[in-house]
Amino acid sequence: MKKSITLLTLVALAVSLTACGGKKTSENLPDSKIEVTKDSPSWKNDKAKADLDWYINFDWFAQVWGNDVSSKYITEDTGVNITYLGGSDDKLNTMMASGDLPDIITMDGSNPFVKEADKFAIPLDVLAEKYDPYFMEKAAKPETLKFFTRDDGHIYGYPNFSNTKSDYEKGGIYANQGFLVRKDIYEQLGKPDMTTPEGFISALEAAQKLGVKDELGKTIIPIGVTPFTGDSSEKNGVFNRTLADFIGVPMLTDDGKYYDRYTDSDFQKWLKVFVDTRQKGLADRDMTTMTKDDKDARLTNGSYFAYFAADLNGETDTMTVWANEHPGKEYIAVNGPTSSTGKKTALPGTSIEGWTQTFITKNVKDPQKAMELVTYLVSEEGNNVMNFGREGETYTIVDKKPVLNPDLLESKQTDPAGFEKKIGLTTHLWLQDSALLSRQMGISQFPKALQQAKQWTQDYVVPQFELASLDVYLSKESSRNAEKIDQNWSQTIAKILDAKSDSEVDQAMNEFVQYRKDNGYDKLVEERNNQIAANKKKLE
Repeated sequence: MKKSITLLTLVALAVSLTACGGKKTSENLPDSKIEVTKDSPSWKNDKAKADLDWYINFDWFAQVWGNDVSSKYITEDTGVNITYLGGSDDKLNTMMASGDLPDIITMDGSNPFVKEADKFAIPLDVLAEKYDPYFMEKAAKPETLKFFTRDDGHIYGYPNFSNTKSDYEKGGIYANQGFLVRKDIYEQLGKPDMTTPEGFISALEAAQKLGVKDELGKTIIPIGVTPFTGDSSEKNGVFNRTLADFIGVPMLTDDGKYYDRYTDSDFQKWLKVFVDTRQKGLADRDMTTMTKDDKDARLTNGSYFAYFAADLNGETDTMTVWANEHPGKEYIAVNGPTSSTGKKTALPGTSIEGWTQTFITKNVKDPQKAMELVTYLVSEEGNNVMNFGREGETYTIVDKKPVLNPDLLESKQTDPAGFEKKIGLTTHLWLQDSALLSRQMGISQFPKALQQAKQWTQDYVVPQFELASLDVYLSKESSRNAEKIDQNWSQTIAKILDAKSDSEVDQAMNEFVQYRKDNGYDKLVEERNNQIAANKKKLE
């Protein structure tokens, strides 16, 4: 999510305007058109049809409802036809300020508007009581409902990918970070140990000396990282959290408080290792300014020996193109940077807060059909349709689990872009239960080019429930300070990676620590600790 101080300061105006006018609220909802029951979802009995607008707050989103198999099945079942709308924070802010909202809105769960949902959204529990009690009783996860219940007793948004304690206990959760190497080069080097600073640098130097050429005839780059710019899931390449996760830097102190990972001695040690790679010409010269398109081109041309990925899912197309055209040279996950103090790699699986939240707005044209759609998509039955389609048409049941037809599975695993466009199964994901999909489909849910890397993460994935929604409910002052500190960290990382000596790294860090102190860091940490305590209470 791209936030700005302007956006944060406009939130108050936006939500105040949204609350005005004759919008639907819990007090003036129309009566249900059917008799409702907690034992059966309302969409099965309500044969009415509705056309609804669903806004997805990501500017890269361009899917069209009805063009794929999955959305056609959903409309057949629910009677709801969707017009998808996509956009950025600027568009969302404009809609909020004008009060001209679509029927349904999905946004990143960390978006500042989330905490103001009572101003623009109808509580899902209220809608469910009136139109579809099955949502609260059987469709939604009890632990997720408890976590998202606010102080006023209402639930306004429901997440996708919400993985609960019971989901983790059942297994099948994957992380989304990876340290990847080109298999052919890695084997040619004798599968070097890259877990220590010395082994890391040595392997990169050895790869450089091989002089292997990429598809364009250029000498390969020993190491690249996720771009700092664009819509990556992590700002600043891998230097916000991925490096820290790999080397096991704690998220919490021993007494359960917020831990300052950036100043951790092991994190600082490994930062200097990456500075060393830059000084020795082993890394991208434009690491801090490289665009997503630049990175995509390098991966599809096999231009890296090693690639440190903060977002494996985001590399689906690039990894697939390279692997399909160069069998035996595909990128595989190996153990990368590791703690020098004995801590275990700890990669975050999706937690209870999920990724996005979806709201039914006070402008909704047909609140009953909107609620029925949400119930459908959240339920196991709806997830099966989203992920597998129709039994007997697109999948069969094997050992009590749905299994895609062989031709569809092959397409999903070898041509994910084409599969998404034509078939759409598992791609309408805004209320998807990823843990259920993992239990049903396992590693085969991923393209073949990512399966080994995803499988590798399973030994290291850990839940981090206490840190859920950590900065969502900050005060306005702390929100502004958090953003300023984040911006300063971006500047600091750029300075560090361009440093010519360890003393320059230390100086940049000292300046960053002082900047934090001068910009409300102590109060920010206090509020984060309050959120951690609140999360623990909800998770009891």
